[in-house]
Amino acid sequence: MQSIKQPKSLMEVTTDRIRTAIVAGELPLGSKLSEQRLADMLGISRSPVRDALAVLQIEGLVNVLPKRGSFVFTPDMRDVNELCEHRAVLESAAIRMGIERNFDTLIENLEVACATMELALEKSDNKGYSVADDQFHTAILDACQNRSIIKAYSYTISPAKALRTHLFMILNENTDRSMGQHISILQACRCKDADLAAQHLSEHIGHLATAFSIGHSNQPEATDILR
Repeated sequence: MQSIKQPKSLMEVTTDRIRTAIVAGELPLGSKLSEQRLADMLGISRSPVRDALAVLQIEGLVNVLPKRGSFVFTPDMRDVNELCEHRAVLESAAIRMGIERNFDTLIENLEVACATMELALEKSDNKGYSVADDQFHTAILDACQNRSIIKAYSYTISPAKALRTHLFMILNENTDRSMGQHISILQACRCKDADLAAQHLSEHIGHLATAFSIGHSNQPEATDILR
């Protein structure tokens, strides 16, 4: 007899919707979030929105400030450096395991993601590129076949994803350079050179911090939205 899957609660669905909007750049970094405006947009009451924002605060995507309201997180350089280090540790371990345990699927999924990124570049589609970039890194985690690592990654990676989208869509980060880095990672994986693949991957992730520092040196502060 097949078990019955418990449907998601309204709060969980609301959390997923707001999380996705932040990661996709629809709710920019630093923007102010109105519970009532979000509730109206989602067609629900304020209660599940309030609960969702509390969950997203734990995930690091939202800052809830007493007497000021809720805001999409605004990382400083220490935050960005720590996010990149966190990603590099988990993804470097995952790519080594993926090459050893699930090589064929890893290569196939990385090739598909790279092809999708290249197509997005041809169309100057930064949003499409960011989505395919996420597929590339998700393929690395899936290939490791370690449920604990995958779970830890999924619970903590959203701020890094939002930061990446911010760089591609808001600061116009150099996608050609990013594409070259992804190809280098793929080529090292094809050669089953786990050390080189992990090295290229760590350098690629670390470049996010450099790009953030350069990009924000000439950027004004984020403006409030959804008031």
